[in-house]
Amino acid sequence: MADGNDLLALGAAPGSIWGDEAETIVYAQASGNGQSLIFRFSLNPANPPQTLSNRIVNCFHVIDEDDIESTFPSRSEMRKAIWSAVAKAWAGCVGDEKNLKPGVIVDINTNDAGDVTWKATQDPLFEQYLDLLHDVQPTDLAPEGNIPSVVDISEVVILDKISGRSGAKSARLRTGEADSSPFVFKGIDFQTFLQVHDEEGEYSRAMLETWKRTSKLVAGMTSHPNVQPPPKYLVAVSGPGGKMIYIGHLSTFSTKGYLSDVIEAENEGETQIDRQKKAKWCHQMSLALAHTHYVLKTYHMDIRPQNFLVDEQENLVLVDWEQKQVTAATLAPEADGTRDVKENGSKLVYTEYAGPERSNIPDDGVQNGWNVFPEWHPSCPLATELAEVFSLGRTMWMLLSQEDIDFDEIEHPDDVEVVWSDNGDPASWAKMVDRCMEKDPNKRPSLTEIVKFWEEEVVKLDTSS
Repeated sequence: MADGNDLLALGAAPGSIWGDEAETIVYAQASGNGQSLIFRFSLNPANPPQTLSNRIVNCFHVIDEDDIESTFPSRSEMRKAIWSAVAKAWAGCVGDEKNLKPGVIVDINTNDAGDVTWKATQDPLFEQYLDLLHDVQPTDLAPEGNIPSVVDISEVVILDKISGRSGAKSARLRTGEADSSPFVFKGIDFQTFLQVHDEEGEYSRAMLETWKRTSKLVAGMTSHPNVQPPPKYLVAVSGPGGKMIYIGHLSTFSTKGYLSDVIEAENEGETQIDRQKKAKWCHQMSLALAHTHYVLKTYHMDIRPQNFLVDEQENLVLVDWEQKQVTAATLAPEADGTRDVKENGSKLVYTEYAGPERSNIPDDGVQNGWNVFPEWHPSCPLATELAEVFSLGRTMWMLLSQEDIDFDEIEHPDDVEVVWSDNGDPASWAKMVDRCMEKDPNKRPSLTEIVKFWEEEVVKLDTSS
């Protein structure tokens, strides 16, 4: 039987599967009927190695591979076993209100006859989770006077991680007029905490600081139709003594997905994105980035197709403002952390850094090293603008050529080979985009020039249609 079919037959859906740092636990999250539950399979040396939980943990964490009876022949078979067991526990779990409280985890085991058994308990780690978030205030997440409405986590269904999105999950409200509206949840829900916590707590604290900074940045930004709007709701959970503890926020989402999804879908259908739409989207991406640098006086740092949401009116909206990680495929070569920059008149002068190893990125286990953006922007904002012009150029090339790049395979921007296909687009489009991707930043156009170019192209196409 395919992964999760038993669960799907009950009106529920499989979600994430993950393990703990000690390699003794496997978690699985499932959602359905307006509920979301976390299930746990634990390694128990007191039980025979052939018991279901032991086999699942052994397979997931690649333990005792040589003993075929204590594992599964493949991870696919393991997933089938996980979701089959979850399906057997699902109806009984969701039928009892106390099992749906925040912090509850359902432990799954098997009895001597091999039948699935389950027990729901409040996990002790939930107290650590609440302690992490205890001191977060609304003013940490939004400027005074611009604080969104607050919803309790019990009113939110957090579904699953959105592929390629940093800490983002699809979500919806359980009740009310907005029930059918899709949202993106960002923050630290209990599932995320279980995934990232360690004894030192460094990663979870770094994640918390990133979320607070990002939320406040977005909530305080001057509005623009092509830039992410402020969060619509803050999400809270009731802590000890009824204290409201803020754990995340909800931002509006679109069922149309991201620009990368559109490119992938068109390629699968062997069709071309409409030329007027391509020009409009290049114009809107340019407008969003110009607003970022000229009005907001900041930078985005990760311009790529995956960070432009296609809204319900098929306009592009720049999202994901963590300002934390870069994508090698679209990163400007000079911004790879090996160079410093200074202005000499109207020209930027770059020098290779030859000093001791340096780092200004918290070592959170994901990325460390030297991030040039916060260093360059205060003293040389033109350098960050032209670096993002390069990223914009790469993104426009991916749109116009419908390139669907495997970003995980790219370690440095120079690894990307830019090739133009003959798809009938005006040659001037490729010429402008190539200028954006010039190796020498001083030869790249300004965002003002790029916006003007695409504005004129949109007008030309509208006039001729």
